[in-house]
Amino acid sequence: MAATGEQERVGFYFDIGHDVMGALVQSLRIPKIWEATEAVPPRLTLLFLAMPLQLLAESLYWVFGRGGNVAIIGLCMALWFSWFALIFLMAVPPVDRWLRPWLRQLKRGVVVVTVLLAAVGIAELLGLHLLETGTLRGTRLTDEVTGYFRYNDATAMSHQASERLLEGENPYTEADIVAALDERGLPAATVTPLKKGDFAEVFPYPSEDELNDVLREARELGNGPPAEFESKVSYPAGSFLFQTPFVALGLEDLRIFYLICALAAAGIVLWRAPSALRPWAVVAFLVSVVLWNLIATGTTDTLYVLFVLLGWMLRSRLLLASVFVGLAAATKQIAWIYAVFFLILLLRERGWRPVFASVSTMMGVFAIINMPFVFDASQHWLEGVMAPVLDPMFPRGVGVVAFSIAGILPPNPVIFMIMEAVVLALGALWYYRTGYRYPYVGLVLAALPFFFAWRSYSCYFYFASLLVFGLVLLEYRSPPGPRVVAQPLPAAAAGG
Repeated sequence: MAATGEQERVGFYFDIGHDVMGALVQSLRIPKIWEATEAVPPRLTLLFLAMPLQLLAESLYWVFGRGGNVAIIGLCMALWFSWFALIFLMAVPPVDRWLRPWLRQLKRGVVVVTVLLAAVGIAELLGLHLLETGTLRGTRLTDEVTGYFRYNDATAMSHQASERLLEGENPYTEADIVAALDERGLPAATVTPLKKGDFAEVFPYPSEDELNDVLREARELGNGPPAEFESKVSYPAGSFLFQTPFVALGLEDLRIFYLICALAAAGIVLWRAPSALRPWAVVAFLVSVVLWNLIATGTTDTLYVLFVLLGWMLRSRLLLASVFVGLAAATKQIAWIYAVFFLILLLRERGWRPVFASVSTMMGVFAIINMPFVFDASQHWLEGVMAPVLDPMFPRGVGVVAFSIAGILPPNPVIFMIMEAVVLALGALWYYRTGYRYPYVGLVLAALPFFFAWRSYSCYFYFASLLVFGLVLLEYRSPPGPRVVAQPLPAAAAGG
């Protein structure tokens, strides 16, 4: 049986991933491995301990917890809070001193985790290969597994936006989710449904049959996208502008673009990292199974993550750092929260005047990228950018909202918006008063509110772990440049 177009794209994507992994492994100089294990700061090992916690929490929830199993959901919450705790500790310099007596055990744990995660990654690649070429081809399992590795609706709409722009149209006024699905051969299950029309009384989420019925009716009527489906370009213009040149050159699969962004971020860390610690960065990148899965399923986050990394890494060069943070903010709304903590850190380190200069630069960058679309269709642009907050979406994700989906917490998005705001405010206040002493704690605090949101997919906060790991690793560069001095954790913070 001939492979379908989607199967060929999946195979092509993983061929690229295999080649990239091989090239990175070639760069890992074996004689340096022992040197790296001796030189590693203990807190960097915490990323490797956090990785299986996320993988386990996510797998348990999506396989067993979505049906409302309270015990499984509670276990997943415990795993996630443990994950956040490990990433937080990784950002605190005194943790190196606290963990040093257990460094040998930590390194053994890293070896075990690395082997397990590598086995999971190899099993995924091998399984996909067998599904496409072996006896399982054409079965329901094949459809389910290969169907997981495809565009999501955000990627499809972003790709459509680039194409509309190349045709001389405003993507915010010409967005059409039905056309995007048809252009990419995606099923109705890919969309983001809204609590409107036929779905107004549905809870917790429309069934696949209900989604298919709405899509079929929309195609038959031909009146444009249905009210029940999110059909806006829901991000600032940077979300499609930076990829548009690649689309113009003939790129048909945007996952390759987002893979390039991830490789660029990893390459920057490797380039700037101390030579003795580069093997740790390579291994962390290769065994980040969640990262590879997110890219394979069409995540668009690696673009803004690249900009956030550069902004925080270059914060001693105010203008350049502000430009990159502005680019991140002009790409995705999640980056706005990272910008808040960046400005708090800047305020505590350098005062109000640099903050005003930085805000002006960020706003200028944001305006340059977005204002052409605002001038052309301000209402469409504003409705699109504010859609994740204002549109009536269904609860979804692995965070605290899982208790609402299970019927334990009230199904009211306002409650979660309040929780999210409180967590953000408390985190910002603590960071201003104390946490700024450990700059990269701000990245964890920026990600934490999304765990309490009405929609809390793990990709909203997962990338904070890689950002913290990369930036902490760069703290151990040799001069030139001021050396980061670990300050003792104040007694109040240590006890709280």
